[in-house]
Amino acid sequence: MAETSTNYPDILGSITGGARYNVNVAQVALGLRPRNVRAGRAFEVILLIQNASDVDIDVTATLQLPPQDAKKKPKRFIAKSERLVVGLRPAEVGYVMLPVNSLPDTAIGEGYKVGVGIDVKAQGKPRRVRANEGGGHVNPEYLSADTVNTLNDLKKLSYSTNRRGLMGTVLEAPFNVMSAQIGQLVDLKPAWVSLWKVSDHHDDSLLLTQYAEKLQTLVLPNLKRETLYPPLYETTTQRFQQCGYDIQPPEAHYITKLLVYILELAAPDENALDYLKDPHFDVQLALKRVLRGEQDALSLPAWCKGMLKAIEANPTLATEQPAAALASTGYEELLRDAIRLGFQMITTSTGEKMGSEQDMQDYADKLIAKIRSGKPVLNFSDVYLPLLMGGVIIYDRAVLKAEKMGEMLTELSRILKSHYAEVNADDDMVYHLAEQVVDRALQKFGYRA
Repeated sequence: MAETSTNYPDILGSITGGARYNVNVAQVALGLRPRNVRAGRAFEVILLIQNASDVDIDVTATLQLPPQDAKKKPKRFIAKSERLVVGLRPAEVGYVMLPVNSLPDTAIGEGYKVGVGIDVKAQGKPRRVRANEGGGHVNPEYLSADTVNTLNDLKKLSYSTNRRGLMGTVLEAPFNVMSAQIGQLVDLKPAWVSLWKVSDHHDDSLLLTQYAEKLQTLVLPNLKRETLYPPLYETTTQRFQQCGYDIQPPEAHYITKLLVYILELAAPDENALDYLKDPHFDVQLALKRVLRGEQDALSLPAWCKGMLKAIEANPTLATEQPAAALASTGYEELLRDAIRLGFQMITTSTGEKMGSEQDMQDYADKLIAKIRSGKPVLNFSDVYLPLLMGGVIIYDRAVLKAEKMGEMLTELSRILKSHYAEVNADDDMVYHLAEQVVDRALQKFGYRA
């Protein structure tokens, strides 16, 4: 397996205290819950698995129960399923849970042993993303609260990496059987529980490191305005109408232009001067840093992080049809970027203060929540501030082949004036700001406002 300088967080080691056994490209450890079992009660055999590679792997876990109890009685331990096959994504960490029931008349005793046979098959040519002796430091700040709680619960168990026999890979762990406790046999089902994937890590640099090549060679080259515009325009029209706003074609057009413009900023023309550009949206720049081996935490556009998660979930669909992915599962994250840039551009263009970073983030959260609801809740200000105004400010960028800029600006000006009758006191400032932005665009294009 090829080595890389990458060393992803050692989730398994943080649970076991460093104990692990390497099987092909996986790292494993075996635990029992509980280790002191009451006769007649169930216990769980837990196999921790950490994918140390950058490819998918299939792991087959086969349970090996004690054939008899301390009094030589056979089949005192029963499992509904003794074999489970699971697939792990690149660098994923999780555990197989295989439930076992002990019969009520199982002999009390110490030193029982349960084994799990482990077979690992890598899908493709793997590169190592965790060292044999363990991965990098686990920073709880980069994990969700639920994940931290689950890891803390698993840390309470004891883990074994003892190997049984000379052939094959079977880990075994000891347990004790205590006096019987009245109860029914529990019908537990075997399960796979995913603890951590690259997309669960709150530091964008891990996702970008894992999928930098796919993003650079398959996604960015296909972010072309003529390809992006149709699905994004269709989604914009549909989503805003679902939320009770009778959006007109010019309105949908300028919102869509802003979305396309943001995506084109991912790989900007280095020779083009644009005072409205924001390096935060320059994904190509982040890629260059990653490919140079820089491991610092990166700040990526929301749409890009969403796309990386889409690649992890379905690499073929996301890389072959990035425009469709952005117009469907990635649409809300793209809107979040558009709101951020839209506010920045309004401030730059008009001099109007839009509030603090936190104010704009809160506004974005509320607006996206409205759009996500699908309920008739959108009003004039929701649509124009900052999305539509941002699209008008960049009207002469991301120009489509068939776009008639003068006619579209004139029609938008007419639509804006028709909104005046419905503007209330809360919308008044937004209306006049939108009027100012549209008039400036008309004058810039050569029309008298």
